[in-house]
Amino acid sequence: MGDINILSNDLINKIAAGEVIERPASIVKELIENSIDAGASEIIVEVENGGISFIRVSDNGKGIKEDDIEKAFMRHATSKIKNEYDLFKITSLGFRGEALASIASVSKVELITKTSHSDFGIKAQLENGNIILKEYCGSTNGTTITVRDIFYNVPARLKFLKSPSREQAYITEIIENLALSHPQISFKYISNKKTVFITTGDGNLKNVIYIIYGKSVFENLIEINSSKETITLKGFIGNSKLEKNNRNYQSIFVNGRLIKNKTVTAAVENAYKSMISINKFPLFVLNLFINPELIDVNVHPTKAEIKFSDEQKIFKEVYSIIKDSLLKKEFIPSYNIDDNTVDTKTEFSLNDNYINSLEEKNSIFKENIDNNYNVYSSNKFSKEDIYKNISFNLNTIDIEKEVLQENIEQNNTISNSNIKPEIITDNNYEQSIIINPSFLLLTVVGQLHFTYIIAEAIEGFYLIDQHAAHERVLFEKYLDEYNSGNLNKQILLSPIILEFSPSDKEKIFNNMPLLNKLGFDFEDFGGNSISLRTVPNNLKIKNYKLLLEEILLNINNEIQSNTIEKIIYTMACKDAVKAGDKLNHQEILNLIKELSKCKNPFTCPHGRPTMIKFDYIDLEKKFKRIM
Repeated sequence: MGDINILSNDLINKIAAGEVIERPASIVKELIENSIDAGASEIIVEVENGGISFIRVSDNGKGIKEDDIEKAFMRHATSKIKNEYDLFKITSLGFRGEALASIASVSKVELITKTSHSDFGIKAQLENGNIILKEYCGSTNGTTITVRDIFYNVPARLKFLKSPSREQAYITEIIENLALSHPQISFKYISNKKTVFITTGDGNLKNVIYIIYGKSVFENLIEINSSKETITLKGFIGNSKLEKNNRNYQSIFVNGRLIKNKTVTAAVENAYKSMISINKFPLFVLNLFINPELIDVNVHPTKAEIKFSDEQKIFKEVYSIIKDSLLKKEFIPSYNIDDNTVDTKTEFSLNDNYINSLEEKNSIFKENIDNNYNVYSSNKFSKEDIYKNISFNLNTIDIEKEVLQENIEQNNTISNSNIKPEIITDNNYEQSIIINPSFLLLTVVGQLHFTYIIAEAIEGFYLIDQHAAHERVLFEKYLDEYNSGNLNKQILLSPIILEFSPSDKEKIFNNMPLLNKLGFDFEDFGGNSISLRTVPNNLKIKNYKLLLEEILLNINNEIQSNTIEKIIYTMACKDAVKAGDKLNHQEILNLIKELSKCKNPFTCPHGRPTMIKFDYIDLEKKFKRIM
């Protein structure tokens, strides 16, 4: 007997279902796309337990004829195409004829449907891909499909699903994108018997964006409506105020189909070059219309990937449209003092943040030097004495040597053990990065370009990155407080109302215990809003929405120590002093003092060095004092 087996139809269907149905969100996507293809103007989606136990999609489309019900659940049965030539001019979302067959093979399905020409509806129940009940029933025009117990007969697949909250988040993102791609359809999304959002179906995409992303996004949109030789591009892009930390706010549709395509994404992001910050991403909702014969959507069973016949031309045309639209708008970001000003009672005051030109910055810097620095360079002192007596003072210029020396001894020195630093020399830059030294005797000289602190020792001087240093200090402080359960909360005088997308709001409430432990207490404020009641006690920043969005990026269902660390250093990064912030002498001393207490004072949480050492001998060589 041979080794090759002919698989049963049941097993074949389950294998095929694995390509199409990855998770509950896949079922929701396929059912909604069927409703859209059926000409529905209203679609209601209901899910429970993240779609694992219950999914229902109802529409008012044309329905399924009685004679077609059995065929609808057969593999490769479809009304969208008839022959191979149709593959090259596909205008519908579905066409492979696999969705219903795959869904029915791995779950329990109930179908209720009625066409406008029938006086009654038809109800059918399926298990394991087979119809076990078919009867007449009362029904409105359209189709309702209920799916229960996904993967009940494929337990190996079931165990690979995420938690219900994570699966629900996937479903929410799918429905949001389908609503954005078809603003002419009214979507009603209900999760665990609670309405998440409803779109009006009035055909206005901007109104759907308002419902999904909120007022702050709605008010900062740039409309796109332009045609080139090959494509027509419609939709909205965000201005510089809407720069994001990831690509979760980017939606691309081709002829109404949600797709992922690197060519279109790269074209849009390249158009934004020099207009938004480095490592930030633009927000956009774009629908690209193109002749169906110029694309291939039959690339993957999920139909999420497509191929263009001329990728380079698509890139150029998308880039040109987006670039022209951006240049027509005033792209000057505004500065909101309320969101960025820090209470002056905090340890580090932030100011001089809007130095907009190098000329202004140099002028202020020169004035600072003239007023605040006193360098003793008399022949009465040795070279070592001169180095020791360089100082920085805000109140007076003429300081007696004895007073200055006393100040240095009492305030300006930091010393630890006598462990010698381990140095790695970079010959290209002729400087050394401190890898693992103990703090040496440091004398504060001042601040360079309001970004770097200059401190010197006998053998050389150090440039300390004030942002990286403060970030390290805050990171270790917040992490210790979190681990000990002593991260104090500050009750806000009046709650702050923050608006999120439905998917982000779900993630916030799904991770409420963690956010509470981090210092955030909040309540549901209805719609897409939450009411923020408390924040971490020492948090100086005011843009809590941006901080929470960044925290959500680092949250997994299975909370691990490295995830917590990422969240903590996100908070530390947002709260630390920035490049360009002017620090007074005492603030500099406090920063270095706190840095010296850190377990790892020599790199920030992102791994960048907090300080770089320069040897005096290198300066002597540069000025040809020694050979």
